[in-house]
Amino acid sequence: MRRPKRGSAAIATAIGAAIGAALAGPAMSSGVPAQAVPVISASARAAPVSAAGQAAGRAWRLVARRHYGADGNLSGFSAVIAPAKDDAWVFGGTNPGGPGSPTAEHWDGRRWQAVWLPARLSGFIIAASASSARSIWAVSYLGTYVLHWNGRIWTVARRWRSAGTATSIAAISPSDVWVFGDGGRGTWHYDGRSWTRITGAAGSIYRASAVGRNNIWAITQAADGRSVEHYNGRKWRLAPTGPALAGTRPDDILAVSRHDIWVDGVSLARDRLVVVHWNGMRWTRFAAPWLVAPERFAADGKGGIWIPTVTGGLTSTTWILHLTRAGRWSRTKVTAGLFSGVGDLALVPGTRSLWGSGGFLNKVGGDAAIWAHGSLRAPRAVGPGGRR
Repeated sequence: MRRPKRGSAAIATAIGAAIGAALAGPAMSSGVPAQAVPVISASARAAPVSAAGQAAGRAWRLVARRHYGADGNLSGFSAVIAPAKDDAWVFGGTNPGGPGSPTAEHWDGRRWQAVWLPARLSGFIIAASASSARSIWAVSYLGTYVLHWNGRIWTVARRWRSAGTATSIAAISPSDVWVFGDGGRGTWHYDGRSWTRITGAAGSIYRASAVGRNNIWAITQAADGRSVEHYNGRKWRLAPTGPALAGTRPDDILAVSRHDIWVDGVSLARDRLVVVHWNGMRWTRFAAPWLVAPERFAADGKGGIWIPTVTGGLTSTTWILHLTRAGRWSRTKVTAGLFSGVGDLALVPGTRSLWGSGGFLNKVGGDAAIWAHGSLRAPRAVGPGGRR
């Protein structure tokens, strides 16, 4: 699985409205167009929530916090990836809500530490993806540059002078990288030698997740709604979802394997979180029992998924929801500082442990934050945390 990374609306609670607007994606006024496909079916019934479900995720813990620059900066992390058990990265910015520069921190199996990025870059990193520990790619929110890690140093792999925002990136190999965006940025592909802009249906993709070079899943955006697309190595085609996503605005997608595809979104009628799953034969629909807005989600290592969410209003609460393979929901509240936001999750390969990234507000600004779940040997964060 090659999973693109982008930030989420949860971070808006913790590090400012600007980053939240960037991560939430363009608003759409209607759902996915109806598609009549008799071989696709859906279930609209959610499994019940257990009494213990409210505390099922309490193993999530804050393990690192960072503040960059002036006290009033709203520092935050908007993407996290885990190429290996002893190798993980978080990305974000010194002040995503205003003028600032991108940041990156690396986990080497023992500790999180800052890694220098190329000089004279502005903005913040919105998305990252790794084909291996020695080939990691990241893109800025304003879509003006793509960065590449070759196992030793970060370099600028591409610059754009034109306006536009990036929303997602998928690195399948060092010679097969996709960048997606809107606001004029569009879709770009790198073949190891040059970057090419891709038009047609692929030009409106804003989220994508790849199983391999011949198996990529994506969500497109258009004036009449959002749809799910599939790439077979030669062409992008509409992936019919039948009634599974009817009346739902898709938000994010995760391709774990060819027979394990997840899509989340929000029901337009009831504003509820909806998750649909493809098992290679049919789509199944699960509706969450809570009114929450979904963020980027990740596999749990045992057939289910974890989904960070946030409730609306001035007293926004961040919850991390868990949906089991059997369709059972549970959730836990995540708190830090005045308001906290977990906007991205990454499953550690070969385990059931995950990293989470985001941020939280303090009395004068905001701190970037990293959470851990499971057996990761990361000490709990105490005190004001590292300062950069």
